[in-house]
Amino acid sequence: MESETGTTALRQLGHAEKYSTTRSHLGIYLNVGLTARYKRPRGVAVKPALFRALSQMIWKHPILSAIPIAADTTSPYFVRLPYITLSKVVAFVEDYGNSLSSDGREYLDNVLEEQHNRPFKDPTLPFWRICVLEYSKTPTHFTLMLIVHHSLMDTQSALSVHEELEGLMSQDARYEPDDTIDTPSASLLPPLEDLYTLTVSQEFLESQNAHQEPPPDSWTAVPQSTPVRTRFSSLLLSTAETMGLAAMSKKEQTSVTAALQTLIASSIFSALPSRYRTLQADCAVSLRRFLPEPIRATSLGCYVGSLSMTYGRMVSFNWTEARHTKTIIDQELAKGASDMPVGYLGHIPDQHAWMLQKLGRRRMSAFELSNIGKVPASRKLSFEIESILFSQSASACSAAIKVSAVTGRDGLLALGFTWQEGIVEANMIEQIKQTLKCEVDKLVLHG
Repeated sequence: MESETGTTALRQLGHAEKYSTTRSHLGIYLNVGLTARYKRPRGVAVKPALFRALSQMIWKHPILSAIPIAADTTSPYFVRLPYITLSKVVAFVEDYGNSLSSDGREYLDNVLEEQHNRPFKDPTLPFWRICVLEYSKTPTHFTLMLIVHHSLMDTQSALSVHEELEGLMSQDARYEPDDTIDTPSASLLPPLEDLYTLTVSQEFLESQNAHQEPPPDSWTAVPQSTPVRTRFSSLLLSTAETMGLAAMSKKEQTSVTAALQTLIASSIFSALPSRYRTLQADCAVSLRRFLPEPIRATSLGCYVGSLSMTYGRMVSFNWTEARHTKTIIDQELAKGASDMPVGYLGHIPDQHAWMLQKLGRRRMSAFELSNIGKVPASRKLSFEIESILFSQSASACSAAIKVSAVTGRDGLLALGFTWQEGIVEANMIEQIKQTLKCEVDKLVLHG
């Protein structure tokens, strides 16, 4: 059915999609981002190549022209925009690094922080946007920021977007791209719960329904509150540090994700007074491994879950704890997607009321780690991803610190630290980053 504005009603949001839409509507959490530095052919303009690629992707992926509406109700749904004007969603910034640090890292962090404080509000525009940074002193490279509403896709999907872009931009230019693109009539992919049964036991349901408070000795920062102003800072591990951490994790029979999560926990403990004896950590996990066709690794959608675990106070990082972390992750995934918070969402009649009652209370988790792994190997294209950075908004109603991890083709593991201003202090984040890097250096040196 087509509305007066030309949009076409598609389908109702799934429970996880509704969760993201409710959070953004209430100003609790806004968006997610994936930023890549690309190599490009000298003398080839980025804009026409990018617009050609985007026009093809919009036709291939109907979610790119879908936006959630009726966010203030218990039954929000997607509608399709009749067209997308690319110049309204793609911005170009030139000579961005003139007065900044040599690698542009400080500037990039500042731009991402600004992006993660900008909500998607205009119902005539898609709920994704791109910002391209170009610098005349490096004509063989550019940086592309992709910012998306989380109801449209998870970060694995955002990585697929970047990989498709590099392939399409590398194709020979056979036509001049249009600025305005008509949108496809194809149906959206199904939501998570229509693809896979998210089993919730009675015991888990009762635990989630009960009012939960963390123990007094568990650090959870300041109680949950709005408004949210996101702060962001990145940390890059060198190629030697990244390779060393991966090699040591394998040698110690654990995973990079488990080692990273343990490193973050021990680094947070180092910044806390001794009265804090425990930390709860959340770990985001992809659920695509459980999903049938038509969902593939490259499908665009929101197919993530999470699991939680508690750490006792550590003087420093240790591999025993990292192995224990991997064991917990493996055990939870072996249960399928049962008894995960994403499954509980289907048992909440009014997500607005459920979310609002959290405000003023202590949160459960100190931090959350989301690691999307390593960018697949180079395909020797003319436009090609080299480094990459995963980032997201802070959230008023979940972990106090969010750490987003990804490893680029340049061999650098990039960590994006997000926190809410007034909830966590910036100097604490800097202390955590410094401690984590020192711990990794020690592991690599003595490995």
